[in-house]
Amino acid sequence: MLREFIEQLDKLPQKTLANYVEIDLNKPLIGIICAQNELTAANGDLDTLCQRVKEGVIASQANAKIAYVSSIDCTAMHGTPSTKYDLPSRDLTANSVELLCSHEFFDGVVFVASEPNVVCGMLLGAIRLNMPCAFVCQGTMAPFSDGKRQFGFVNFYENIARIKTGRTSYETIKYLECNLPITLGTDCERYGANSFNCLLEAIGLAVRGNGTAPAASPERKRIAYETGKLAVKLANAKWSPRRALTQTSMNNIVALDIACGGSSTTMLNLIAIAREVGIRNTNFKTIGDIAKSTPLLLAAADANRPIMPQFHQAGGVYAMLKQLLDAELIDGKANIFDGVTLSETLSDVTAADPAVIRSADKKAAPSKLRIIYGNVAENGAFVHCGGKGNVFVGPAKVYQNEEMAIDALLHREIKAGDVMIIRGEGPHSGPGMREIYVSLALLKGYDLEQKVAVVTDGRIADFYNGFVVGHVTPETGEQNLFSVLQDGDEIEISLAKGKISMDIKAKDLNMRYRQHEATSGNYGNFFLKNWSKTCSTAIEGCVYKPQK
Repeated sequence: MLREFIEQLDKLPQKTLANYVEIDLNKPLIGIICAQNELTAANGDLDTLCQRVKEGVIASQANAKIAYVSSIDCTAMHGTPSTKYDLPSRDLTANSVELLCSHEFFDGVVFVASEPNVVCGMLLGAIRLNMPCAFVCQGTMAPFSDGKRQFGFVNFYENIARIKTGRTSYETIKYLECNLPITLGTDCERYGANSFNCLLEAIGLAVRGNGTAPAASPERKRIAYETGKLAVKLANAKWSPRRALTQTSMNNIVALDIACGGSSTTMLNLIAIAREVGIRNTNFKTIGDIAKSTPLLLAAADANRPIMPQFHQAGGVYAMLKQLLDAELIDGKANIFDGVTLSETLSDVTAADPAVIRSADKKAAPSKLRIIYGNVAENGAFVHCGGKGNVFVGPAKVYQNEEMAIDALLHREIKAGDVMIIRGEGPHSGPGMREIYVSLALLKGYDLEQKVAVVTDGRIADFYNGFVVGHVTPETGEQNLFSVLQDGDEIEISLAKGKISMDIKAKDLNMRYRQHEATSGNYGNFFLKNWSKTCSTAIEGCVYKPQK
């Protein structure tokens, strides 16, 4: 593209620039856009991968130049105000990519990043420019071991609860401090931390193994090299994300995500992507319908090992797609490249371990992620449930943010049977819509996972196996029942009915509305406040909404 651009007589200054940066005008130019950040585990030392990508680009007879965008990683920041910037970073990244790549130089781009919201932001930016792109990430961090089992990052929060209750000796703190994460990568114990990088494999914008292969491994270096070659292939064919992202492919990746456990954050981002592309039917209703028919197929065969290494060794994303294809739960006619269908790509794929990637037969467990409605969530909410029950009924314990909920848990205020309401964590009320993480980890550590339900207008972490309802819309601050729930209100959550409700008379509800005092967000500097004013609701993907 650069060659055509500067061949015009009035583009001589651009030709001077091309000579300065040593670009061969007879070859395609691939930009390598890196989210390198030495302060994070997920995006640290990405320069090493960039060099491997560059080698792959050059081997495919193309030019490669590296540029950078900002990034964050909230893995170790959960439960703090810092995580409020996690979701908004998606839109900041999208704007940065649009700005950085808006000139007419690049024929294609490789995005090098790991944190899901940053990766999604990169894809949103590429969609706006309709620019061919490929993705590669850091990979999953190496598991940690306590001598008996391997674990990921969630374990550190769970152990805090075990120590507080006396189930684990206080001396364990010393051991944990000596074994704090020092390795690069995303959490190996959570599919949700790696979901977006997995889904990119399913639409042909990432090399096989990208979402599951471990960080700092020879395989990861090979994947980076192959990604460079893939980017040149996509650029030469002008295979842009708008061609890869169709209604069929979007339905496929929704089903893939649900089969792997379901990430509510990923679903929010898929809704945002669909809106950017112009696809109308990737929404709460579509996701709910797909969730009803798609079972949970990913399981840990070995309870002493994290899920991601097991998933990778069992065949990873391609093996999961094959199971879904064989069960006719996804459409194999979707193109992952010009003239190449998903069915053709998966023709020789098998699952190496059916105990990890199970077949979609009658014995398969139902999906963990569902959509529910009711007077507590009039416009809808996600419910994530890994337990055996379909109904949870209990009295509400109401908290105005996650910090208050964490404090209540540490002081043993939450009892079996309670429904813990965490308000003020929505995109507008937070502001920022952070992921409810620490409180869920503490509930696991207190052995209350199957005994306590959680309801919030924030996002929800995917590792919790009890009842947890997130993305409640309308959120805190609007005139709705969720905003005026009180301690002791009996909440019913029913998967069978697809409903979350509280029995209250209209007269009593109106009285609460009159007595309710709307509050501003819990925290927010200029960027967060501005983002919260311009973003849409959670069920609309929190995308930019032009102001009237």
